Amino acid sequence: MLNGVKILFTNKSKENTQCFTNVLDFISWTLKNNNQEIIVQSEIENIKPEDIKNLYEFLMFYKNTKEICNNQAKEYDNKLLNQNYEEIKEAAEEFVRVNQDGKYLRASLVGLGYQTAGKQDDNYKHLSAALEIFQTSILIHDDIIDNAKLRRGKDTIPVSYQKKYSNPIKENDTFETKKTNFSNSMGICVGDLGFYIANQIIVKSYKENPYLANLLEYYNEVVIKTCHGEMLDVILPFKEEYFKTTPQLEDKIIEIAKLKTAWYSVIGPYCLGLILGGIKENQIKIMEEILLKIGVAFQIEDDILGIYGDEKQLGKSITSDPEEYKQTILYSYTIKTNYKEELQKYYGKKLTKQEIDKVKEIFEKSGAKKYAENKMEELFQISEEQLNEIDFIDDKNKNILKGFIIYLKHRVK
Repeated sequence: MLNGVKILFTNKSKENTQCFTNVLDFISWTLKNNNQEIIVQSEIENIKPEDIKNLYEFLMFYKNTKEICNNQAKEYDNKLLNQNYEEIKEAAEEFVRVNQDGKYLRASLVGLGYQTAGKQDDNYKHLSAALEIFQTSILIHDDIIDNAKLRRGKDTIPVSYQKKYSNPIKENDTFETKKTNFSNSMGICVGDLGFYIANQIIVKSYKENPYLANLLEYYNEVVIKTCHGEMLDVILPFKEEYFKTTPQLEDKIIEIAKLKTAWYSVIGPYCLGLILGGIKENQIKIMEEILLKIGVAFQIEDDILGIYGDEKQLGKSITSDPEEYKQTILYSYTIKTNYKEELQKYYGKKLTKQEIDKVKEIFEKSGAKKYAENKMEELFQISEEQLNEIDFIDDKNKNILKGFIIYLKHRVK
């Protein structure tokens, strides 16, 4: 952890010293303030000043890129809302509602990949917007699969539709069932709409670009891998709860992390930016291997936060994973210990605060939490070491990518 960081911020007119007791305060302060040069003054044990500098470089890049991507996304949102039929406009409004307030990490990675390929303009912004729309669409479907109530701190689309249509003029015994089916169906339709809008944005924005065919091929490969990951994520909990433990369960959980998280959250965005920038195919393959480890570590951290995080910061429930019998590395490790039966008592049922606290305790007693944290740290470390070895990325962009890794290590949502 980065603790007790003392930073000297400088600009043309004055110097300003800031002290931070933890990295989250440093991140929050940096994202809210203007770009400045920094000098790391601290010499605290186990803290590398260059790590702090790299984190700062990433945060500055992230903040600037996020603003560009957010402005572009608003343009597409406004176009989407321009509908003739009331019902379709209502559906578009639902999509726009859940498409807002995202972290734009994937969008920023598109920009970083594009910049890494040697480009300095903002032509990546359309591709970034398409990736954000794709992400929102897959999350809409994911929420239906998981029967989730919240996303980004807001009602999911099915929940929103159920609330809108809760007071019928005519009601009978089948109304509640039909309302649930209708709301889920509209969520599926809205998610489908987003998938094709994302594809259309790429085609229209880059129809004169010589790399369009490569972009579409790679984009569709990312989508296919994400769908494969989703399939595994759906079937494994069902098999685990009602049949028997899947052999090599951890291997399959890691495969889900590769397909569903690494490819669509890290590899896909960054490498699509590289492709748009015209980088060589063999260099993309090298980056895929490095980014794959970052993505798997990202998912392991997500699983930890999904149990130990703050619901308000996460924007979703911390009980949903065990309630949905979700297969995580925490679960696969624990069921190989003497705590298997105790843990499974809490899986597949609605949990109280006291019960989720018990689940946390079991993960800690079994060693699962420590195991997951160590595996995550190992993957992050290997990816950094491999990043140091490549010679086709300049130091500036390499340092931003290292800063991204540090940012992921300390995120809370």
